[in-house]
Amino acid sequence: MQSKFFTLAISALVLGSAIVLGQPQPTPLPKVGYVRFWNMLPPANGAFEVRKLGSPAADPPLLTAAAYRYSSYTELPAGRYQLAVLSRNNPQSAIKTFDVDLKPNTYFTILVSPQNRINAEMTEDTLDPKASSGTLIIRNFFPGTNISVSTGAKPIVSNLVYGQSITVSLPFDRTTLVVHTKLPDGKEAQAGADLDFKASSRATLLVIPDSYGRFRARVTFDGKNV
Repeated sequence: MQSKFFTLAISALVLGSAIVLGQPQPTPLPKVGYVRFWNMLPPANGAFEVRKLGSPAADPPLLTAAAYRYSSYTELPAGRYQLAVLSRNNPQSAIKTFDVDLKPNTYFTILVSPQNRINAEMTEDTLDPKASSGTLIIRNFFPGTNISVSTGAKPIVSNLVYGQSITVSLPFDRTTLVVHTKLPDGKEAQAGADLDFKASSRATLLVIPDSYGRFRARVTFDGKNV
């Protein structure tokens, strides 16, 4: 009887395995990295785009950005890329090219900005799990201004000129950033933005005109696809 029992048990296991093996297996998720493209130039400069270097003009661009556009990240298949930043006003000549090894779950920002002339840069935003403090990049893209930034009564940046950026370290905490400036017409202006380093260890403070041209500050998370 015992032998018969074991024979039946083995037969059941073999049958169950055959059924499982016969089922379609789930397709593994593709390995992707993340890239976002920001255009911090005034509207007179037109729109910009990112393409694979040497790709036909008829192919759609990988990324596009109008004036003061700060988008979230776009998924791209992991791999090595040669990327060209182009102006739609002059698509034959790349402003800058970048070689990037887009590993799975890495994050990058490509930024077009005014630094004496039109400039493009790429920064890696991938979070450091060993970071002991928060990283804040402050970028002043409001034309004709120098800005100062404080957290409460504590100043952290003074007289950051238009088109320039600076990186500062702050505690892992929640705070309100207050941005002060004198506008080109001589009037004082102030803008605030909340920052929560408990949600991400990296962030960017963008000081830019809003859709009505008013002085505004925006905080975006870096290294998170939100």
